[in-house]
Amino acid sequence: MNACSQSGGMGYEWGARQEWLVANGLGGYASSTAVGANTRAYHGLLVAAIEPPTDRRLLLASVDEEINGISLANHQYPGAIHPQGFKHLQQFSLDPLPRFRYHAGEVEIEKTVFMIHGENTTIVRYRTKGEGRIRIAPLVHSRSFHSAAGLPAIRQEAESRGALLRAGCRLNLLSDRARYFTQEAVYYNFEYEAERTRGLAWKEDLFCPGYFELDLSGETSFSIAASTWRSEMPSVDEFLAAELSRAESLRAPLQKFAAAADSFLVRRGQGKSIIAGYHWFDDWGRDAMISLPGLLLTTGRLADAKAVLETFASAMKEGVLPNDLGARSYNTADASLWFLHAASSYYSSSGDARTIRSLWPALMGVVRRYASASQGSDFGMAEDGLIVCAPALTWMDARVDGRPVTPRAGKCCEINALWYSGLLKLEELAGAVGASWDCETDSADLAAGVKKGYQRFWNSETGCLFDHLDPEDASIRPNQIISVLVPDLLPLTMRRSIFEVVTRELLTPFGLRTLSPRDPRYQGRYEGGPHQRDSAYHQGTVWPWLMGPYIDAFLSLNGRSSESRARAKELLRPLAEMETGGLKTVPEVFDGDRPQMAGGCISQAWSVAELLRAWQETEKEG
Repeated sequence: MNACSQSGGMGYEWGARQEWLVANGLGGYASSTAVGANTRAYHGLLVAAIEPPTDRRLLLASVDEEINGISLANHQYPGAIHPQGFKHLQQFSLDPLPRFRYHAGEVEIEKTVFMIHGENTTIVRYRTKGEGRIRIAPLVHSRSFHSAAGLPAIRQEAESRGALLRAGCRLNLLSDRARYFTQEAVYYNFEYEAERTRGLAWKEDLFCPGYFELDLSGETSFSIAASTWRSEMPSVDEFLAAELSRAESLRAPLQKFAAAADSFLVRRGQGKSIIAGYHWFDDWGRDAMISLPGLLLTTGRLADAKAVLETFASAMKEGVLPNDLGARSYNTADASLWFLHAASSYYSSSGDARTIRSLWPALMGVVRRYASASQGSDFGMAEDGLIVCAPALTWMDARVDGRPVTPRAGKCCEINALWYSGLLKLEELAGAVGASWDCETDSADLAAGVKKGYQRFWNSETGCLFDHLDPEDASIRPNQIISVLVPDLLPLTMRRSIFEVVTRELLTPFGLRTLSPRDPRYQGRYEGGPHQRDSAYHQGTVWPWLMGPYIDAFLSLNGRSSESRARAKELLRPLAEMETGGLKTVPEVFDGDRPQMAGGCISQAWSVAELLRAWQETEKEG
């Protein structure tokens, strides 16, 4: 059990920074803090994916419990935290579900929050010991989870065990034992401190339709539920046992991250997809393909990996994987290249030739698209054999006022390394599964052209690669680490030099910086409003997912002796030991400067995935 506790009550400020999240496999979730106070507009006990895994709406924000006149709730209002239920909170734990233990006078209360997997249904189970009366007031909204907003008109139909609320979509509030009483009210001026610091909308009102009430005597157990479609209370013990059993069955190279890895896999239509990060990201092509090996192959979920590949392949357009699957936006020059690598990794893990053959038209579609001339398109092959792309089509695609912060227009080092490596892997796959090369230019000729042109990336003055060519950009960035993974793309001396420069300039305990601190454009803090954060996003901010290719490069250069693998493990140790208030996951980014505070999404798919994949690599003998 991972728990945080404090005699005489938990401190609000500390507890409000400890976040938890439970996902439902649809893109929906329940999430809040260790003290139960919502500090983000994204927090809520039921954030439902109306069109899985998107159209996510905040429906049930929180529940306010009161026992014998003692309130367990916590909210930030202008100038005050009220009520102050944190004073009665004895312990919070994630084991694996969020569990709160309170003492309210002479009554002991244990509250557990969980979701039914595959449903937009949240259940809050209470177990109490003592005499008295408990009243539970649900606070609801019906808005996009992205931003605090004004209350819509909410209609309700009251029932003895709950109510049906309607405001664009339906919400059933249910209980197995408590009676429901209608008492409509609006609670004004909730403040979300995390959104204030992020420069976003941070105030809103919530609607209270009524309350549940139950008399307590001795040991009592009861539950309430919020659901977008259930009209009757589910069997709580049955579903709780199922969720605990499912959590227990999950496996990962680092077992503590098994639940986090599972949380990103979501249903999309009849297929599967991967959410890029919680709370706010959807399923993106680039992120999904980078994440697939670590989330699904290292955890033995081959059928799910196959389903994800098929989902994205079906959405491919003229050889381009969508950047945003839901929006069907295709503004990416690297998602399709990561698709080649994900398919190759899938075959290496599964030996499933049939699936690779079924994906072959999509795989060859990628080759034909990249091998086509670049003139008049966002990206394509230049006369020197290298891939050239328009601005903001790589993973460094942040914009401020519509303008790319890191345009990287031209021939990018990692794009061309991925292209070269992808060609070699597809050639191997073709022979392994009996597929034919369906492109005008032979794979060997394409690869030879890339290799010849790639030598131009070498910058003898810095001892590493230009970040991109035509025009030349000597910025020292982590993208070049990808080239070190391909043994025959560059001479060994160059590969070692690249690795040394990246280590010296960019390596931190939690990942690689996106720009050298010696660069005048470097920004060491990821903080402030959207403009300030987006300006720092790829200008020094640390990204944990880059530790995956960094460890690959380390092992490629140093071999797989027990000493090398032990050293690689030590490099991963700070990420492997990450834990905040019991939440076992890896965030999106960290500050480039010490003490390197976490930022962005609290749980990011490729951060978790690349940690798991790299950790597994450290356990493979030479």
